Amino acid sequence: MKYTGLLGKNISYSQSPKIHNEYYEKNNIPFKYKIFDVNEDELFYFIDTLYRKNIVGFNVTIPYKTKILKYIEKLVYPADKIGAVNTVVVLKDKLIGFNTDYYGFTESLKRRNVELRDKNALIIGNGGSALCVYYALMDIGCKNLDVLCRNKDKNIEKLKEIRCFYDFYDIIKYEQYDIIINCTPLGGNNYIKNLPINLEKIKLKKDVIIYDLNYKTQDTIFINQAKSMNIMAINGEDMLRLQAYKAIDIWGIYIY
Repeated sequence: MKYTGLLGKNISYSQSPKIHNEYYEKNNIPFKYKIFDVNEDELFYFIDTLYRKNIVGFNVTIPYKTKILKYIEKLVYPADKIGAVNTVVVLKDKLIGFNTDYYGFTESLKRRNVELRDKNALIIGNGGSALCVYYALMDIGCKNLDVLCRNKDKNIEKLKEIRCFYDFYDIIKYEQYDIIINCTPLGGNNYIKNLPINLEKIKLKKDVIIYDLNYKTQDTIFINQAKSMNIMAINGEDMLRLQAYKAIDIWGIYIY
């Protein structure tokens, strides 16, 4: 049996095993998808024993999308540009890193006919997922991109050419944004009661779109707040599924 899985920390809630294993069974792919819940001090050992454990590929989530880079021998576009990896191919002598979140995010917008060329966007967060969304929106042709985050030092080089705000009240006009994307874990399974920002306390553009990369069996508090205000809201489920199927395609190219 060959294995794939999800590398992260405190991720027992993940829907990825269900998505992947159902796809494997339906398409007669002889893989099994598992959760690899690993502490940071165990990361080297996990990487060092991959091949011996018949692990042929894995996805990466919080908090390892950028921390995994030092173990990757080759980065494939757009992972090399983004500087974050969420899909890894395990070969005998090296690891190859990809970013299928980029595809999942852009494709989810296309399928909803969301047009963001020459639009303004606010990204909440500055971790690996935020980097992916930033470069995706740049490639789409967004006119202005701002970041709202807490950690001033995180990914500072990657975001040095973008306007960053470090406090909710630093942004004077939230109504300038056509889309607001939450790329933090706030509102997700480990922080279900935490809003990334409180939409009821700010003035928003009439046709603004709220996108929360978090996914749960029920909508997040951020998505529910948007819907209660009759705002178009997109959760992270489609992005999760789309990036998962893209990862399976990549593993298939290298492994079977």
